Amino acid sequence: ALNSFERFILHSGAPREANYKIVASPFNYANAVFSVPPMDCDPGDAQAHTRALIDQLPRLLDVREGSLVLFSSRRQMLEVFQGIDSGLRELILMQGDYSKQEILRRHREAIDAARGSIIFGLASFAEGVDLPGDYCRHVVIAKIPFAVPDSPLEAALAEWVEAQGRNAFMEISVPDAALRLVQASGRLLRTEQDTGRVTLMDRRILTRRYGRAILDSLPPFRRELAAS
Repeated sequence: ALNSFERFILHSGAPREANYKIVASPFNYANAVFSVPPMDCDPGDAQAHTRALIDQLPRLLDVREGSLVLFSSRRQMLEVFQGIDSGLRELILMQGDYSKQEILRRHREAIDAARGSIIFGLASFAEGVDLPGDYCRHVVIAKIPFAVPDSPLEAALAEWVEAQGRNAFMEISVPDAALRLVQASGRLLRTEQDTGRVTLMDRRILTRRYGRAILDSLPPFRRELAAS
């Protein structure tokens, strides 16, 4: 995470003097775009951010394509689904309505029939989902996927880091969020021939100090970034 092995060392207890190696990816990231559209709010204002998603998603999503929209909050996913135009809603397969396997089956079936299909999913769709080619041409990520601090183990680790006079947010929360964002972005390119777009609906990656570190940890997509 964050282009270093610090997170791995912290979580695994591996010795710092060990040798580590970064292996180049086989994917052609120049075939894909990472985009942050103009937004006048961020997820810190949950209601305004949800309204922005409801307003922008119909313009961002191509109804003829296969798309995956990833949310960090079930509540926000439901509110966006209920708030968008009914015509777009008909194309959406939402987590919770069917099993994960059934959603993927229906999605592939729609794309095979030359129809558009949009998956609304949570964290379980951000990893381990393989939708190559036309099955996924656009991944939309609602916000930087910071973890909810509800794990006693993570809380103890953060307390230990803070006790040493270090910054647990920058050493734990930011690298973990960066890794989740990389995994979510990885749903786009599944073969060396794949193309498409990743859109992050969170301007904090451009406006906050930690955002630059997260942005620089992403694969080398072509970038289309709103003025911060």
